Amino acid sequence: MNYQRKRSAFGRHRRTGAWQSICGGLLRLLGRRQARPYPATSLYSAEHQRLPNRRFSLAGLRMPCMLLGLALLGGWTLHQLCHWNIFRVTELRLEGAHTLSEGQVLGLGGLEQGLNLVTLNTRRIERQIATHPWVAGVQVKRQWPSGVLVELHEYVPFALLNQVHPGGGSQLSYIDYDGHVIAEVPEGGGLDYPVINGAGPDDIADGRLVTGGAAERALQILHLAARGNALLPLQSVSEVYIGTKKDFTLYLAEHPFPIHFGRDHLEHKFNELLHVLKQLYDSGDIGRTTVLEMGYGDDVNKMLCRSAQSK
Repeated sequence: MNYQRKRSAFGRHRRTGAWQSICGGLLRLLGRRQARPYPATSLYSAEHQRLPNRRFSLAGLRMPCMLLGLALLGGWTLHQLCHWNIFRVTELRLEGAHTLSEGQVLGLGGLEQGLNLVTLNTRRIERQIATHPWVAGVQVKRQWPSGVLVELHEYVPFALLNQVHPGGGSQLSYIDYDGHVIAEVPEGGGLDYPVINGAGPDDIADGRLVTGGAAERALQILHLAARGNALLPLQSVSEVYIGTKKDFTLYLAEHPFPIHFGRDHLEHKFNELLHVLKQLYDSGDIGRTTVLEMGYGDDVNKMLCRSAQSK
């Protein structure tokens, strides 16, 4: 009798371990973890429970080890490339420079032969070169295996701006076609440009002419001259003077008489001026003219022409 009870107890334990293995397998197939595992009733079932956790731990370490190996390999490769002489800079090229010299540009960027092309920080070099006031844009390109190309875009001067300071004195600067104030004219700098004279501090903001300001409207007169009409080309304009009432007076390089434009209807008055100049040239009276007033008596369609004979 005792033998039969022991045999029956052993059978129950074996069935319990079998059911535990089946349930655990189903849960693993469903991707779920047992909240509380059944107590192990045999050595086989306990080892069977521990094996999945062991396999899971090894699989979790596989990816970090691969990433660590790739990082070490990449670092070693970069270290080797940095010491290869084939990637040492031997050629430096500059394109688009007209005002700045090659030495100025390369010096601003810290570019010189012998630098490593792999570790060259092109963005930092571009920021350094762009600090120069004449630089409108710059792009630094690698030319593998050992060259560097600097593509430069400079501001192009269109006119001179003579800004009068409230406390006295003035400052002469270059401006481009769009009204960007480029830089102050250095000693010995080029002066072969028309001048906008009489600009005040309120005419400039953030390094450019204020839209709708007196200096910006004077620039519009120069834009009209830049259209290329043979009677009044841009190179024939000497100065656009801004008066105290924000009115404009145009002076030509070849003829000393003033041409008063007033304040408004600038394009209309400029077109009328072209007709008047043609008549004066054709009649030969241009040399005797002493003043032209466009829009005389606040009438945009009237013009006053005075000459030396009328005195």
